[in-house]
Amino acid sequence: MRALLLSLGCVLALSAQESPFPKPTAHHLAMKDQAGTWTAVARMFMDPAKPPMVSTGTEVNTLVAGGLWLKSEMRAQMMGQTFEGHGLFGYDTHQKAHVGSWVDGSGTWMAVTRGTCAKDCRELTLFFDGYNEAGQPVTHKEVHTQVDRDHRTMVLFMKAKGGAFVKVMEMEYTRAK
Repeated sequence: MRALLLSLGCVLALSAQESPFPKPTAHHLAMKDQAGTWTAVARMFMDPAKPPMVSTGTEVNTLVAGGLWLKSEMRAQMMGQTFEGHGLFGYDTHQKAHVGSWVDGSGTWMAVTRGTCAKDCRELTLFFDGYNEAGQPVTHKEVHTQVDRDHRTMVLFMKAKGGAFVKVMEMEYTRAK
C-alpha cells in the first residue's frame, strides 16, 4: 500500500509540472498573422534603367511545432519558369533573434537568416549572406512588414560595392479569400 501511495504521489507531482516544451513568446505569436494562403506580386529590379520584371505566385504559410516556427511554401511563375521556394522561420529565445532558412530553385545555396523585429514585431529585418547573379558573395537584407491582417510586404536589398543596400526585389502579399 505504501508503494502504491508513493507511486501515485510521484505521478501527481510529475503531472503538476509545467510541460518541458517552451511556450510561444510574443515574437512567436506575431507570426500568427502570416499563417494562411497568400497571393503575391513580385517586382524584380534587374536593371535600374528598365522597368521591373513582374511575376505572380502563391505562398502558403503554416505554423508548426506548437507555433514556434512558420513553414513557408512558395510557388510562382518567374522568367517563364516555375519557381518553388521553401522556408522555415521563427524566434530563437537563446540567441534573442529572429532566425530562419530559405531555399529555392534559383540557386544551390541556402539563405540562413538572422535579424530583429520592431513595431510589435509587425516589421522584421533579416540579414543573410548569399550570392549575386554573377555568383559573387554578397550580404542581403530583407524587410518584412505586416501592413494589416490581410496585407504584407517584403523588400529585398543587396549590399553594393560602396556598402549601401540597393533594392533588388519587392513583394506585395494579399491574403487569399
